[in-house]
Amino acid sequence: MRTMDEKNEQENITASEPQASDTGLITVDPRDVAVASERAITERDGSAAPAVTGDTAPSENVRRTVHVDSKVDYDAPLGGGYASVKGKTVSNNRAVWIVLIVMTVMCAVIGVCSSVLTGYFMRKGGTPPTIDTEGKYEQIAGVVAARKKCVVEVTSGPAGSFRGSGVVMKLENDRIYILTNNHVLNNSSNVSVKFEGDDDYWRAEVVGYDPYFDIAVVSVPADVAPYEVYELDGSEYFKRDAAYREGDIVVAIGNAMGYGLACYDGIISRASELIDYSDDGDSKTVPVMRTTAAINAGMSGGALFDSDGYFIGLNTYRLANTSGSGASHDTDVEDTSFVTPVSIVYPVYKQIMEYGDGGNINVSYMMQTMKDRQNSEIGAITFYFRDFGGFTAVYKKGKLTVSSLDLNSAARGIEVGDVIESVGVGNNKVALDNNICKTVGEFLRYRHNGASGTELSINVSRGGESVSVRVTGYYRVA
Repeated sequence: MRTMDEKNEQENITASEPQASDTGLITVDPRDVAVASERAITERDGSAAPAVTGDTAPSENVRRTVHVDSKVDYDAPLGGGYASVKGKTVSNNRAVWIVLIVMTVMCAVIGVCSSVLTGYFMRKGGTPPTIDTEGKYEQIAGVVAARKKCVVEVTSGPAGSFRGSGVVMKLENDRIYILTNNHVLNNSSNVSVKFEGDDDYWRAEVVGYDPYFDIAVVSVPADVAPYEVYELDGSEYFKRDAAYREGDIVVAIGNAMGYGLACYDGIISRASELIDYSDDGDSKTVPVMRTTAAINAGMSGGALFDSDGYFIGLNTYRLANTSGSGASHDTDVEDTSFVTPVSIVYPVYKQIMEYGDGGNINVSYMMQTMKDRQNSEIGAITFYFRDFGGFTAVYKKGKLTVSSLDLNSAARGIEVGDVIESVGVGNNKVALDNNICKTVGEFLRYRHNGASGTELSINVSRGGESVSVRVTGYYRVA
C-alpha cells in the first residue's frame, strides 16, 4: 500500500478539474484516485464515505489514498533459470549439473589410479624417514660454548716447541687430570698445560700412557685453573658405549696449528675401520673412526663431540699428502681425519688412571689397509691371552670368525670356524657386532691377574651350538 503525505497533498490539490498524471511508469486516472480514497475512508472509519458525483472533486480535508491491488505480482522471476527476487529457484539446466557431477567423479577416479600406478612402477624401497634439521647451527654453537673449556693446549719438548691438545677429564685429590695423545708428550718430561682463557702455561706431571693406542694422561694442581673445572669423567657425557652413527654431526676442538683453540664441524664418514699408521719407523694397524671434521696439526689430543655434547673420540691422526713413484701418484686428501673412538679411549684411560698403563692384553692387528682388503672389508684381529694362547679372527659377513690359531701357542678350546658372539665375566656378557672399534674396546676392558680367581668367558657359535670358552685369571677393570 502506498500512502501520500497529507501536507503535500493539500498543497497540490486545486479546485480545477483533476488531470491525468503520467509517472513515467503507470498512468493513473484521477477518478480512480477518488474512488480509492472513498474505499480507504470507509475501511478506516467504518462510516459511509461522502458521495462523489460526476467530476466533483472531494473536499480538501478528505485523505486520499492510492490502493494497490495485492493480487498484482511485481516480483516476477528473473531470467536465467537460477534465482528470483523472492528467492525461488527455477532451474532449466539439470543436464548441466549431471555432466558436471559425472566429470568430477571421473577426474577423481583417474587421479587415484594414476597415483597407485606411479607408486607401483617407481617404488624402490620404503618411505625414507623424516629428517629434522631445525636449529642445526645453533646446536653446534651450543656444543662449542659448553665444551670449549674442557679442552686445553699442551706443549712438550725443549722450550715447549711441540704443541698439541688435551681434554680436561677429572678433578680428584686436588689435581686436574687431562687426557691427551701419547705422541703429544713427545717422550719428554717437560710437559705444560694452558687453559682456555688463561695467559700462562702450567707444568704438568705424566700419570701414565699406552703407546700402542697413543693415549696418555697428565695432571696439574687444581688451583691453577682459571675457572671451575668441569668433570667430563663421571658425567653422562663420557661413557664407553656412547652411541654414534655414520652421518652424525660432530665438532672437533683443539689447538689448531698451535695458534690456540679452534673448532671445526663435520660428520662421521665411517664409524669403524682399520688404518695402517707409520711414523718415524713406528708401523702399526689401528682401529679408528673417520670424520670430515678437520684435525689439523696441533689438534692431536683434542676432543671430538657429537651434537649433544657427548665425548665420542680423541683427535689422533690426520691423513697427510703422500707421493708415490711419480707425479701421477700424488695424493691430495681433503676432509679426512681419524679419531680414536671412545669405545677404545674409555678402557685405556681407566686403566692408566688405575695402574699407569693401558692394560696387558696383547691385542694386535693383521695388516689391513684401506687400499688392500683381500679377505674382509672390515679387518682381522689377532689376540694373545697370557696363560691361554692366541688366535686370529676375521670378519666374514659381519661376524667375527676364527681364521687361524697361533702356531707357537694355540688358544685352548678355540677352533677355526668358531664365530665369536660375546665376551664377559660372570653374567655380564656383551654381544659383539661388526664395529671393530667396539670389539677391540670390549677386550681392552679386562686385565690379567692370576690370583684374581675370575674367568673371562669367550662365547662362540660352533656348528650351530653355543660353546663357552674360559680364560682364567682375567677380571674387568672398566
